[in-house]
Amino acid sequence: MRVGICCCVVLLTIVPPSLFAQQAAAKPDAAAPPATPLPTSPAMSDEDKANQLSEQVGKLMVKCVNLLTAQDPLSLDYCKQQRDLAEQYPPHQRLMDKMMAHDEYGIALAAFDHKQEALEEFNQEVALVPKAVKPGSPEWSTAYWHRAMIYNQMGQIDKADRDYRAAEANFRKPSPTGDTTAAEKKRRAILRQHAALLEKEGKPEAAHQLRLEAEK
Repeated sequence: MRVGICCCVVLLTIVPPSLFAQQAAAKPDAAAPPATPLPTSPAMSDEDKANQLSEQVGKLMVKCVNLLTAQDPLSLDYCKQQRDLAEQYPPHQRLMDKMMAHDEYGIALAAFDHKQEALEEFNQEVALVPKAVKPGSPEWSTAYWHRAMIYNQMGQIDKADRDYRAAEANFRKPSPTGDTTAAEKKRRAILRQHAALLEKEGKPEAAHQLRLEAEK
């Protein structure tokens, strides 16, 4: 939503210099009238600032996602721009936008083998989770899931296992928005990826249980 700020136009009446001289001669002791302060625009609220930024962030998000889908290296630039702009939101405004911006930039970094930088983005996303979304929401699980995947790629298996468990535990809670097809696909993907990880770690029984849960 864009907020239009009306600018007041002050009309100046031009007085001939000779008239100023005549007035000064007639009233030599007259004091000059106080200057009228110029009108000022009201300060923009945090909500208005967030609304203005949101439109720009949204455009960058579309470009970022499209380039990611095409596996185009330019996605790194556009996703970073999206992240940087989302960071300019006023405190406690558009926290979900901030989460998504960190998530998408993290995915872009991971896709082009910048694993440590991707992990830093996912860490910031996870830190926002309890402030931005409700327990049981798919976004909560997604944040931990994506960090679990990068931990797995980096060989940090214990941390990956911990984050998979956090994502699964959240999906077992009642969803504040109700189950959706997309959320169900994510739930099953998380369970199957975690099962594959446990299988490699020599825990076939635990892996089997997760696969059974994925089929429900």
